[in-house]
Amino acid sequence: MTLTKHLVATGIAAALLAPRSTVTELLLFGCGSVLIDVDHLLFYYIRRRRWDVRGMFRFFREDVDQHLDDIPYLGVCVFHTAEFFLAVAALGAALPHFRFLLYGLAYHMVLDIYDLVRLKIPFIRAYSLVEHLIRRRQPGYPFC
Repeated sequence: MTLTKHLVATGIAAALLAPRSTVTELLLFGCGSVLIDVDHLLFYYIRRRRWDVRGMFRFFREDVDQHLDDIPYLGVCVFHTAEFFLAVAALGAALPHFRFLLYGLAYHMVLDIYDLVRLKIPFIRAYSLVEHLIRRRQPGYPFC
């Protein structure tokens, strides 16, 4: 999904949560839902050694999206992994407001998985660091 689509979907979800949530909870939900994609910039940096946000968007749009049928496994986005979710869940157990950060992350993942299933590539990236350690040995990795 594009950044714009995630922002719109997050805005709609936040509007639905607003009557039952505090401003802090809504901000944490929004941060979880949108800032989770910072790991795409980390992914881009590892592949291209550049901190260029425009270049990152171009990379995913041109280098990745146009070759989805040729990519057996793209890699791991660390903030999209089960281990990261468990860490945020532990934080949420200690600080109840942070559960909304977890809710935002989960909401984002539901949108991402829906989009990947729609594109018929639900397993193009790893959902766990352990899975990545296994899958990175496959032929064709890394794609770019």
